[in-house]
Amino acid sequence: MDLRQLTIFMSVANHGSFTEAARALFISQPTISVQIASLERELGVAIVQRQSRGVALTPAGQILKRYAADMLMLRDQAISAVDQYRCEICGNVKVTASTVPADYVLPRLVSLFLQIHPKVMIALSRAPSQEVWKRVLNYEAELGVVGTLGPDSDIDHTAIMEDEIVLIAQATGKYSDWDPTMSLDRIIAEPMVCRGAGSGTQKTFEDALRRANVDPETLNIRARLESPEAIRETVARGTGLAVMSQLAVARDVASGSLREIRIRGLDLRRSFYMITHRKKVLSPAVDEFRRFTIGQLGGSQDEPNHSLLG
Repeated sequence: MDLRQLTIFMSVANHGSFTEAARALFISQPTISVQIASLERELGVAIVQRQSRGVALTPAGQILKRYAADMLMLRDQAISAVDQYRCEICGNVKVTASTVPADYVLPRLVSLFLQIHPKVMIALSRAPSQEVWKRVLNYEAELGVVGTLGPDSDIDHTAIMEDEIVLIAQATGKYSDWDPTMSLDRIIAEPMVCRGAGSGTQKTFEDALRRANVDPETLNIRARLESPEAIRETVARGTGLAVMSQLAVARDVASGSLREIRIRGLDLRRSFYMITHRKKVLSPAVDEFRRFTIGQLGGSQDEPNHSLLG
């Protein structure tokens, strides 16, 4: 059993598919199959079970996953300890962020950071907040940035910036006569365009509705779309209202293509958080980018907050 086999096994365990594991590791699917088969022969037990869609871990595989995660973590700790003696920051940084920070906040910081550290390579990907949380938890991303927090105690978080969710509407037609602030009763009677499950923006809005004793199921939802671009386009064509980050619609509001409306009595402020796995030792490059981002956005450089808000 070697660390390469364990890395392949963990990728299969996290993705539930030989094909997806191969794609994530940039190797061929036959290589994945050969390495898993070799590992099973060495252990003398089956660790994965083929299914109609993908693979699942056997009970033995579930046990191996716990130990494999710890062994790979120790490998990372050893590399990090050695890296302390390197004078120049270099290496790869994997960051996964929810839509708003991935599209409107982090690109500028990535550019600034790479000017300071030209030997670093940053891979920034976008996913819903729930998926970001999952990737950090499964060691698929070293850093995550999310707008909502999950319940897992293995994740540390640090607040890095604040945001506000606003209601957007078509700038012409009946919504052009609306006041800048409208009542919640008036809002929920209108057709709405929403994000899908896993969206931090949508969760923040629905949580605020529940605090106001309004069931989100009563909303008149006409469409669920995955991207902010699709939502802005649909709203601009008069399909209905939508809630979005103020950061995401600032240019549209400034240009007059959309209207920004606030909802009376509904607190839609939220924070964005940098999240890391508590057991993951960050490489110097990853830790430097974490500190740089927190510093640029005005967050605290203190130790991460361990009390999750679930």
